[in-house]
Amino acid sequence: MLSRRELAQLLLWGSVETTLSRAESSPVLRFGIIGDSGTGEGPQKRVAAAMERFQARHPWEFVLMLGDNIYAEGDPKDFDPKFKNVYRNLMADGVRFHAALGNHDRIHPASRRGMAQVEDEAFGYVGKVDEYVFEAGPKVTADRRLARFICLNSDAWVEAIQKDREPELRFRLRRLRGWLAYSDRYCWNILYAHHPLYSYTKKPFWGLISRGHGPSLELRAVLEPELVGRADVCLAGHEHFYQKIRPQKGIHYIISGGAGKLRKGALSDHPEVEFAAVEHHFLDVVLSENSFRYQAVNGEGRAIHSGVIAKGS
Repeated sequence: MLSRRELAQLLLWGSVETTLSRAESSPVLRFGIIGDSGTGEGPQKRVAAAMERFQARHPWEFVLMLGDNIYAEGDPKDFDPKFKNVYRNLMADGVRFHAALGNHDRIHPASRRGMAQVEDEAFGYVGKVDEYVFEAGPKVTADRRLARFICLNSDAWVEAIQKDREPELRFRLRRLRGWLAYSDRYCWNILYAHHPLYSYTKKPFWGLISRGHGPSLELRAVLEPELVGRADVCLAGHEHFYQKIRPQKGIHYIISGGAGKLRKGALSDHPEVEFAAVEHHFLDVVLSENSFRYQAVNGEGRAIHSGVIAKGS
């Protein structure tokens, strides 16, 4: 007999599948998301296997990677065992990857502050630069496309802020403003990076290691004024858990950092948190003109959370 929890998961999965199949009657874009994946160990491989099974039934156009793609220091010698070999079946099936750099990707001297990864075509850095944009999905009108994705190197932003590298910060800010100036040409503007602007974690007890990183407040102070009214959804990793946060100033925030590592500390009972789980997972997204439908799926292939973001909500 199924347990109450297993029954609830099956019902959730069924309702999500039914809802998503209805959405697919109109032009859509479907893609996957993983964060903090690159360990090369069992949990990452189990999530990858679940992704393969899922993608075989619901093909993705691409997979976004939210940083810390290669633990522990971004060493290029780990690109094969911790990335290419793990996802080789998805790549062979035609699934492209588009990565963002995380702090762990920029440590090893051979990583060249992440540029070794950026220049490797398998990671999908458009134009082989650390920050980039790309369009996806069909045209909705003659002059408007379904989606535009903006990838930021948040670790470089944080460094520039903390170390007072004003010229670099001005350069990155000017480039981002240039991209955001054309937000009205897309139904959805989706930003993805490693560091979360919003994150709700448990406070550590005195003398104990912090449980979770928490939000990057310095980065939020710089980026949020630029994003309000121009971005719809912001995706981040860094925290090794899943957390869907209630809209902040009209922007939806999702943390997905459980494709390889887990770390306790996610608050689930905070008033600004819709749902949180410390569980290995990937995200599946079905995007249409009016909705961003998402589900977090664990390493066994079961949906642990799902939701719908209505355009303009």
